[in-house]
Amino acid sequence: MSRHVVRQYLALTAAVAIGAAQISSIASAETVVLKSVADVTLIEPNDGLQYALGAAYNIYCGRVGISGLGTLRRAVVRFDLSSIPAGSVILSVSYKAYMSQTSSGANDCKLHRMLAPWGEGTSFAFGGGGTSPELNDATWKYNFWPTSTWAVAGGVFVPTASATKSVNAVGSYTWATVPALVSDVQLWLDTPALNYGWVMVGNEATLETAKRFESRESADSTRHPMITVVYTLASAPPGDLNGDGKVNGADIAILLAAWGGTGPADLDHSGIVDGADLAILLSNWQP
Repeated sequence: MSRHVVRQYLALTAAVAIGAAQISSIASAETVVLKSVADVTLIEPNDGLQYALGAAYNIYCGRVGISGLGTLRRAVVRFDLSSIPAGSVILSVSYKAYMSQTSSGANDCKLHRMLAPWGEGTSFAFGGGGTSPELNDATWKYNFWPTSTWAVAGGVFVPTASATKSVNAVGSYTWATVPALVSDVQLWLDTPALNYGWVMVGNEATLETAKRFESRESADSTRHPMITVVYTLASAPPGDLNGDGKVNGADIAILLAAWGGTGPADLDHSGIVDGADLAILLSNWQP
């Protein structure tokens, strides 16, 4: 075997190895854990007034007992996805919350995607009865007190739950990834203006089914509502053989080193690196 052929072989091998490594890097999954940036309780009133828990240590869902006249509670939570690069593909999403008090046995708590924006004010009270709302608090009637009301009292959300979890004893619970949760987060990532979060709806048919969860204001940060998101970065443009997000001279060098062979530089998958692949690379030129 001549030295020229050996050099060509070594160059091709190196190019293929580099290309494979870059493709592996591009395709690898990333994981991020995000804590809620807003969480409130919508409190159904029984006297015509409005109540809020914008800055409370807890959020609630379900129906309270006779002492509270059997009114409803719904917990609304939102997450900031800006740390996930735009264009990423969401692979899995799980939601985790810590239930610190329960008034009955096992009941389902369902996450529904919210369809309207809402605010979190500075109202604070202990217990699930709430207090007078502060500016921009979300209440049963208002999504931003006292200037904007929900189209439907109790919050506007998708009727079908994105995920359901049965909760019973005090402790941490995880709503495991399902396609609907993935779809929700993908939507919010692709269209941030629609990121209104989820509402947690408990058993609203039976008295004394209310569940208390820790909010983002809880002193124990490990108990804050959080999501774990697994995603892959946006695909590189055709011709980006070194994975730097651009198609330029460095990629041409890799392609030329693989000329006549196969591997990642075979952009049209014809079985050989040739002029057609060079044309694809040049058509995506991004210096």
